[in-house]
Amino acid sequence: MKAVALRLTPALLILGAMLVSVPLQQAQAHEDHFAGKWILNVVIPGAEPMVGLLEIVKEDDQWKAYVENGPAPFKVDGSKIEIEVDTRDRQGFRFKRLLIGELKDDKLSGVLHSVDILESAAEYGEDGSLWTAVREEAVPPRNSHATLEDFGGTWVGIRGVDFRKYTMDMTDSAKEWLSGYDARMDEAQKRCVSPGLVATATWIFPFEIIVSPKRLTMMYEVFGLSRRVFIDQTEMPEFYPESSMGYSQGRIEDGELIVETTLLTPSTRDFNGEPVGENTRIVERYFLTNDGNRLNMVMQQIDPDNYKRPPIRRRAWDKNNESLIFPFECDPDSFFRQLHDEGRMQEYIDRAPRRQ
Repeated sequence: MKAVALRLTPALLILGAMLVSVPLQQAQAHEDHFAGKWILNVVIPGAEPMVGLLEIVKEDDQWKAYVENGPAPFKVDGSKIEIEVDTRDRQGFRFKRLLIGELKDDKLSGVLHSVDILESAAEYGEDGSLWTAVREEAVPPRNSHATLEDFGGTWVGIRGVDFRKYTMDMTDSAKEWLSGYDARMDEAQKRCVSPGLVATATWIFPFEIIVSPKRLTMMYEVFGLSRRVFIDQTEMPEFYPESSMGYSQGRIEDGELIVETTLLTPSTRDFNGEPVGENTRIVERYFLTNDGNRLNMVMQQIDPDNYKRPPIRRRAWDKNNESLIFPFECDPDSFFRQLHDEGRMQEYIDRAPRRQ
């Protein structure tokens, strides 16, 4: 039998190239299907749902994922996805959450696994919790009829709610600053100094909103701090000083209370020392549930000197006008006395430039 020679015509060459490229095209198509902004929702038995923003984008010809605007390593295999979210518990201990799931009918769903957990970091028995994600534009509308007066009252914090992701998309200068951070020496609250707006507004302590004409006053249990939010004001007074709580201007848009704060003195976001720079602008969006008894807040820290993407924090409170705001007791002498006893006072003094 004679061997039959196969002549590779231009048509066959084109067909072969198409067959080779199909897997690559399919992989690209799957990544494209994941692209965009998603609202994550983790249902934890016996606790409040945990909410966060997931964004998948193509940058420098590479697909990248961000959770609450912090980088999150991820893998895609066909319709399946795995997202790694570094986080911390309420005591500041770090661990990782793995969101493993798949895309079906333009919706993500799967199971959360907690890994690298320290003994004190396991919260609520969240391992094995179910999670979903829908497109940001598919999230049901919020209470759009709330007025300024509806935000008044005493609000008691709800545990959980936010992913508490700690690795953010920092600039090189911010990374360098953070590498020298020493919580023992530098953490403001250890010496009874205001921890700054970002920490104050997102800690679990209760606070009260007092409504006045053209102004809200927010009274926090944390260090007995307060701030005034000037409503519908377009200009700031000249020569207003910087402070840990800054200068806040607010407005109501479609039932949301939007507060923008500037003139902040440098501080840190939380326990791990990520910086809040002097040029930071904080944008908080407060919105109510339809019954008016739960207040939600999404905070963005717009700080291009330190972050390529604005870090996001979330908080939620239930209204309880019977709740009391207690005095916040703090003894700075205990901090300095211990430093003195340890012979570390000079070390503390030498680090003064880091405590602007």
